Amino acid sequence: MNTGPANADGEAAGWPRWAAAVRDALARKSLSVNAAAEHLGVRNTTLRRWLDGAAPPQLSLLPRIAELTGLTHAIQLELGGVLPPALRAEAHAIQVTNELRTAVGTIAEVVAHAGELAFSDAGARLAGILLSQEGADLQVTLRRAYRGHRHPVHLSTYVGVQRIHADAAQDDAAQDDAAQDDAALRRRVTQIVGESARAFGAQWREQDPHDWPPPRPNLILNVPQHERPRPPAATALGAAPNLLLLGCPYAHAEYIGALIADALGYGYLDVRYSVPMPLDLAPDDAAVTAARIQFVRSLTADDAATRKHVWSVADHRVLPAVAGRLAEAEVACVIYVRSGDRLLARGGEIWNVPLAEMSRLRATLDRLAETAPWPVLTLALPDELLASEGAAGTADGGTASDGLDRDRIADVAMLAAADAWRHLHTYGFVPGAAAAGGRLRTMFDPHGRPAGDPRPSLVAEARRMPSRR
Repeated sequence: MNTGPANADGEAAGWPRWAAAVRDALARKSLSVNAAAEHLGVRNTTLRRWLDGAAPPQLSLLPRIAELTGLTHAIQLELGGVLPPALRAEAHAIQVTNELRTAVGTIAEVVAHAGELAFSDAGARLAGILLSQEGADLQVTLRRAYRGHRHPVHLSTYVGVQRIHADAAQDDAAQDDAAQDDAALRRRVTQIVGESARAFGAQWREQDPHDWPPPRPNLILNVPQHERPRPPAATALGAAPNLLLLGCPYAHAEYIGALIADALGYGYLDVRYSVPMPLDLAPDDAAVTAARIQFVRSLTADDAATRKHVWSVADHRVLPAVAGRLAEAEVACVIYVRSGDRLLARGGEIWNVPLAEMSRLRATLDRLAETAPWPVLTLALPDELLASEGAAGTADGGTASDGLDRDRIADVAMLAAADAWRHLHTYGFVPGAAAAGGRLRTMFDPHGRPAGDPRPSLVAEARRMPSRR
């Protein structure tokens, strides 16, 4: 459904401010109109009409345009003049999905639908809080992390924080002072953003900042976007009661889980972001690990908590402690994303986990998939598919030293999620006539057939499955 102001002849006018902003964003990303149209699944002539201001865009595509351009859904709605001025500031302040549904319930249906998807990303909101009067001496840098060349997804927003006049540490004493200053700055940021950080699932960046080119800020907040916790949609499919994603760090199990949750309209629970912990605790703090372990144990003991949810567990500190409980959990189907040797090693590098520990973790998950009573699909992301051709490392950290490319991994994970969706259909975990929603919708044609060239399935094994349908 298109909505826009009418011109003198009664025809729908375009969104000229929106069109100019989108054209600029595509130019910054060196994306042609043809390439953008292919990503969005529309004719290039249609997209040109939108970008020329001759017609308003299709509102249901604004979330995908946001993923492609970096222009948040809220900004696009403002540029198009869809939101009444009185609602704009209020919309940007909304933090939780349930609050959002209440706030937009009285406005026009199309605006409510668009707003429910996302008014603004939480990272930008936190950055705005930090740039308030209380944070006047802080240098705040916003970096949106997208993953995927062919199938881009807005993964997270990183908020870099440092003092405006911070000096680079030279000797040991200066480095000690810098470490103390960083600790003080963490406490300061926690005081400024308060409960907002917990509501958004924000936490201090733990893994190696391989996707932020130097010079990097002293402290980086990671605010999830694609993998953010969320409740089920009102229009969730009547599919499997719940789905569990398992994998080693960097296997992209959480990434695939979030894609499938959106495809079903289910809620999503990621153990990394679903446990509300004070921001001044580092993610590797023992108290954080203990809270995450208890959270997973609570989920395994109460299937009502996971009903109409996809939940993922891929924390290397949590999995060994909960493997036995997971085997006893009431799970309709488990999707195990198994790392190959090179992907396993790369995950160890990024998360600073010794390779021997990563290997033990994979062996634990292998045994769990083999012996636990629930049905399980095993997805394998072959190492040879994850490297860019001729990859030998780049200055911005985009390619790992062993040739694995983070955007290629995300693209393969998208294909794996599509394969998992097809198998969930085949074995009756998803109704036969149900089409995938969310980002996975673009992976299938209108008849539910996989889009693109034929290829081998990334589902390596299916254990204890019901009869095919």
